[in-house]
Amino acid sequence: MALPVTELLSQSALGLRLLAGAGAVHREISWAHVSELADPAEFMRGGELLLLTGVNLPTATSAQREYVGKLAEAGAAAIGFGIGLSWDEVPPELVVAAEDVGLPLLEVPRAVPFLAITRAVAAALSRREQAAKDRVLRAQRALTTAAVRRDSPASVLEELATLTGGWGLLLNRAGAVVAGSRATTAEVSARRSALTPDLTRLRDAPGAASLVAWDGPGEVWVQSLHAGEELLGFLAVGRGSALTPVERQTVNAAVPLCTLLLDRSRTAGHGARRLRTAVLRLLFDGRSPILAEVAGDLWNGLPAEPLLVLRCRGSRNAVAAARDRLAADRSVAEATVLHGELDDDLLCLCSDGPDEKVLLTALADVDGLCIGISAPAGYPDLSRADDEAGQALAHGAPVTRFRDLPPLALLSVLPADVAATFSASALAALGPDPELRRSLHVWLAHHGQWDPASAELGVHRHTLRNRIRKVERLLSRDLSSADVRAELWLALRLAG
Repeated sequence: MALPVTELLSQSALGLRLLAGAGAVHREISWAHVSELADPAEFMRGGELLLLTGVNLPTATSAQREYVGKLAEAGAAAIGFGIGLSWDEVPPELVVAAEDVGLPLLEVPRAVPFLAITRAVAAALSRREQAAKDRVLRAQRALTTAAVRRDSPASVLEELATLTGGWGLLLNRAGAVVAGSRATTAEVSARRSALTPDLTRLRDAPGAASLVAWDGPGEVWVQSLHAGEELLGFLAVGRGSALTPVERQTVNAAVPLCTLLLDRSRTAGHGARRLRTAVLRLLFDGRSPILAEVAGDLWNGLPAEPLLVLRCRGSRNAVAAARDRLAADRSVAEATVLHGELDDDLLCLCSDGPDEKVLLTALADVDGLCIGISAPAGYPDLSRADDEAGQALAHGAPVTRFRDLPPLALLSVLPADVAATFSASALAALGPDPELRRSLHVWLAHHGQWDPASAELGVHRHTLRNRIRKVERLLSRDLSSADVRAELWLALRLAG
């Protein structure tokens, strides 16, 4: 706590008179100290009201100027000069020097002991400290009352904004706004966007951390909120001017309440996630007809066919961030999208169409997240679609559609027995002749080009032509057909 010089001057019983530094009477006194040292500056910490009678004050003008200059550099709040002992009046040179450096200079009457001033300062500081404690206590009570209301997160943020005269945002760990003080959507969006680099820095910090960002005279204070080692979210408070110490304590009082609110939401979210997982398992087991009502409570009902399955995989933090995005995204909330965790992946189910775009937009910038998307399917085929999404996910790209998988990746989708039966059937007429099979394989690999294929085989192109004609006769297939070539290529690949 500190005491403005003006408040000390207002105590008429002390009879203090301001002689210089009127423009700096807003300076705050942290303590009153008596010193007659020729150079007390080296023993000062800043904010002192230095009281002296001038016993050792030099008489030379330049020396008095140097004396005052050192006090100003040391951060003195003011000088109190007692007259009637060593000096009958405050030296004019001292007054001029104090005015030049903007340091308040107070004349102390002979009848007022320095002890009265130090006591007055101590009492005033004590009163201000107690008033600050009372303000913080009232703020804590107001915030606690807000925390037990039905719309507790929003109520706490509103109360905090009222107490600090600024604005507040509560964000989840993904950075989505959970609650905020009254503001337009555009204002909230602008504030959230401006916080992006600060949230990134706090995510990278070990454990709970805070930072203060400045925008001209404005201040934004951001605190990460944790439950143990788990990041829950962030509290951001801003104002057009710097927060006072009391206001900072008020914000600190809101931190545990906001942490509890996010933790309570997390606990409730665990139960909801388990329920969503159970419903998704039943859907993939073919129980969709009996789950329509439950899906309406958890999401917005069951999406219409044809359906897409999206499997999302990444680090624990990436999956958690993706889950939080889906829970907080307004467009996802308005769409008919099912999402939940299954087999350590985040799994989403939506109609083939605009809802897919809504999902991908919500998850677009989640670092370290890979997404696999199935081909369109109906409810009876969800298990197959889930397998396709898994195959696409295994490709390792940020977003992979099953339909875009390269042909060799598609081969792994076939069960081994099915693959073997298909290959043996397609190539059976060629018999065990390795020369024909290899010639066909190399010719197809070179897209039916005779010269490069014959060069790789080490035979004349006419020899290769004869072998390919023999293949056509044995298989009774027209190799000029792209479909036939594709089928035989797959059969050869599957045959190894």
